[in-house]
Amino acid sequence: MPPKRFSSNPFRNPMLYQQAEKGMLLTVRCTMCKRTARYWATDLMKVVGPYHQAHLPPFKCGQCKTSEYLDIQWSLPSAGELAEGLTVRRPVRQITKWIWQNEKT
Repeated sequence: MPPKRFSSNPFRNPMLYQQAEKGMLLTVRCTMCKRTARYWATDLMKVVGPYHQAHLPPFKCGQCKTSEYLDIQWSLPSAGELAEGLTVRRPVRQITKWIWQNEKT
């Protein structure tokens, strides 16, 4: 099966809110360091917004600090997967950080 092509027009591509309506789970795997994380689409909407394109990684890899090697896959978990327990990253709280710089007066 050939890889799916995405439009250069972002409004023609699937959006995060559409994946959230379907109850989808995003699996992000870094092919460089082999880290894997799963996220619910509804949680990602709170962090990156509802109009984030679904085929683009929401974050950089926490270890490699790049999104170049990220492979993303959307899935609808089966009842069996949910019953045996999936490890899913969930947002806990948002932290606001101030950035300071020195200025000459």
